[in-house]
Amino acid sequence: MIRKDFLLKLLVYSLLLFTNCIKEKSGEKAEKDKEIPIDINTEVRTKAGLGNNFEYKVFYQELNQSSTRRGLVILAVGDGGSHNDVTLNVQCEALAQKGFVALTTTYRSNSFSGQDAYKKWMAQFKADIEQIIKQETESFNITRDKVVIGGLSRGGNLLLGSILPLGQMDDIPPITGIKGVILECAGGDQWKGSAILFPVLFMSNVTDNNVGTDAEAFKNGLQSNTNPNVKDKSKTLIIPGQGHCTGSAQYKDFIVNHIDSWF
Repeated sequence: MIRKDFLLKLLVYSLLLFTNCIKEKSGEKAEKDKEIPIDINTEVRTKAGLGNNFEYKVFYQELNQSSTRRGLVILAVGDGGSHNDVTLNVQCEALAQKGFVALTTTYRSNSFSGQDAYKKWMAQFKADIEQIIKQETESFNITRDKVVIGGLSRGGNLLLGSILPLGQMDDIPPITGIKGVILECAGGDQWKGSAILFPVLFMSNVTDNNVGTDAEAFKNGLQSNTNPNVKDKSKTLIIPGQGHCTGSAQYKDFIVNHIDSWF
């Protein structure tokens, strides 16, 4: 009888011990499940954008959080180009991978005539940029002070009218409240460097006769610039020799590696 009681107690104790082990292992599994990181979709997506008689293409990450909405970067294409421009598309995709919303535009030719045709063209360009800023900052919930505007070749030249003080480029009132500017093989000389209103990432050959650039003079002008943050936060990439956009393959890494310093 005593042996039966002992065996019964031993059986009950074994069952309790086994049950506790199961619970502990279940608890460990639950803790491990909590620790498994959720996969974040960092795939870059694109969407079509439409302004007043022009198209643009937006690169972005679908996941909507602060790390994927760091800022809005607008890159205007050069003569005759479209929003599918290879150089700018590569740059936009790289910027989107870093958490920026980036877009490239389609070129709008000068449809104006008369003595002030170029001035009207620059004013139209500025209006296009302002429209994009309004539409896409609202779409992605990005504030204006996190906007960077830029351009390649003619796109950068047209931009100059919006980023220099009033009266220095055909009396176009400058854009206000943005973070910085990207100029890729666009016009640059000493007085533009000394007067530009925002920090700039500037890329050019030493000389570029197509757009009248003296890159070293522009760089020296930046050193005498007294506008907020321009001297300290601007960077230049100067490609040896004369040419127009001949070093554009280096532009992407230069932009991606330096834009963080503005944010």
